This record gives sequence, C-alpha cells and structure tokens, in this order.
Amino acid sequence: MVTIYDIAKKTGISKSTVSRVVSGNGYVSHEKRQTILNMMHELGYIPNQTAKNLRRQQTMTIGFLVGGYYPLVGEVIDVFINTAAQYGYTVTVYFVNNADEELDVLNLLTTKGLDAVYILTRMNSWNVIGSYASFGPIATWQRVEHQGIYSNYVDHYPIYLQIMKRLYDHGFRQIGHVLSNTRNANTQAREKAITKFSHSHPDTDQSCRFFYSKQVNAGKDAAIRWLSLSNRPNAMIFFADYVAAEFTATLRHHSIQVPKDCFVVGTDNSQISQLMNIPTVDLCFRIQAYNAFIYLYNKLNHKELPFKHQIPRWIDGYSFPNPKKTIGG
Repeated sequence: MVTIYDIAKKTGISKSTVSRVVSGNGYVSHEKRQTILNMMHELGYIPNQTAKNLRRQQTMTIGFLVGGYYPLVGEVIDVFINTAAQYGYTVTVYFVNNADEELDVLNLLTTKGLDAVYILTRMNSWNVIGSYASFGPIATWQRVEHQGIYSNYVDHYPIYLQIMKRLYDHGFRQIGHVLSNTRNANTQAREKAITKFSHSHPDTDQSCRFFYSKQVNAGKDAAIRWLSLSNRPNAMIFFADYVAAEFTATLRHHSIQVPKDCFVVGTDNSQISQLMNIPTVDLCFRIQAYNAFIYLYNKLNHKELPFKHQIPRWIDGYSFPNPKKTIGG
C-alpha cells in the first residue's frame, strides 16, 4: 500500500507538507501542492482513513463539470441535483474553462474532497480523465468507450437518419445541418448519418453544414450565413434547441417566415423548444441525468438500483408546411 512516506520520498517534499495536502489543512504553495497531487495520482495513493472506512468518509458531494452555461445545462443540472438530493447527496457545479481547471477538480477525487464526478463537457482527453477513476466513479453523457468511465449516451446515428427521412417524406429535398464540434462523437455519428442518407437519396442537397464549438451566438451566426446563401436549404436540423431558437428569432427579425420559408428542427425537447414552438426530438437527457446519478450512487454504496429506460422519439403536434424553394440572397 502506498503511504505518505512514499509520496514524500518520491517528491523530495517533507512528510508534514504531504500530510497537509492530504488532509486539506494548512498552507502549501501551489507548486508543491501540484507536485504532491501529481505523485498521488501517479502512485494511486488513497488516504489511509478512507481506505479503512470508505463509506463513512464520504463527503456526500458529487462534482458536476461543465464548460459553460446554456439553457439545456440548467435543465440537466436541475434533474441531476434533485435526484441527488433524494438520496442525501449535494452537488457542486464547476464551470471549467480549460484543461488545468478540470484537473484541479479531478484532483479533489484524489484527496477525497469529492466522492464522484459527472462530466457534461470535457477539456482533457478521456484517457487522462479515466486515470482518476480509481479514486472515485466518473460518469458522463458523452459517447465514450473507456473502462473507467460510465457513458450514458444516446446513439445519434439512427435518430438522425429518422429525422432526415421524416423531412424527406414530407417533401423536403434541401436539408441543411448545424452541428457541434467535429471532435464530438455525436457530431461524427450525425455526419455518418448524413453521408448514408445522401447516398441512398441522391435527389437531396445536404451540402449546407455549419459547425460550432459553443451554443451561444451559434444560431445567430448560422442564420446570417443562411441568409447569404444563393441556394438556401428549406429545412435545417440543429444540434441543440437553443441554437435552433436563436436561428429562428434571427430569421424572423429579417422578415423570413419560419417554418414557411425554412422548417427548423431541434434535438433536445427542452423548454425553449416548447416556448418557441420548434419541432424537436426527445433525446432523453433527463433520463440520462437520472441514470448517471444512479450509477454513481450504486458505485459509491455498492447498490444495484435500477436505471430508467426511454426510447428517443420525435415530439408530435407540429404540422409540416408545404416545402418551397427559398428565395436566394
């Protein structure tokens, strides 16, 4: 078993300083603290008192990591926090701006400042993040295959195919796509679906594709770019309801009729889609948030509480206008 003596020997830092980092009591310079944390991580050190009685030493706190705020984040946080409260856990939300800040939070697993971590958006590679799983369970809603990370994702490939087919069956042939970052696994699944559908339906034009790493102002920018096109798609599918809503509002500001001139589809089934009356797809993010907490709870308490299951579906109640070729810019 690794001890603080091993940490002190490996780092050349006194045992008392290592002890202050482990306990969280007393001042330690940032440089020395980081050196000690890195060595604890490297050696897989777990504080003795936690090893003796892990359950008693729980902080009953879970870290929730996200890169920034947008409306869907609020809804996911709400579900996750309320579910956690039902089981006696509190949730600390961390808005991380870079990879180092994310590591600072993950290091709280190392020192048992947090029991577990849920990652909505990541900054580091999954291999780096997964290396902390030995100190506490980690879950995410992102699509990832890693032994140390619970990935509660929805496969966007078949869903996206269904969206395009639904539009096609209602006469739409010019379909544009507003997608998230290309490194995102969901984006890659959607691009695969677009390629597949284009090959099987060569009479469609799906060349209009915009990519964004963040949601804020993405819809407005996409609308301005759409307006500048000489051959505008008469249907647009969005990676988020918020972006679809911003796109819709911007087009209406420029006297474009939505959905008559451009049929807009979101993919969250969020509150904003209901407020803006935007057709959307329920990707079960509420179920994802619930199941993620249940996984963390089960791992921390050696339980086997059941998960919830739901099939993604189109939200009915929206009528399709007769598609028409939009007027060029």
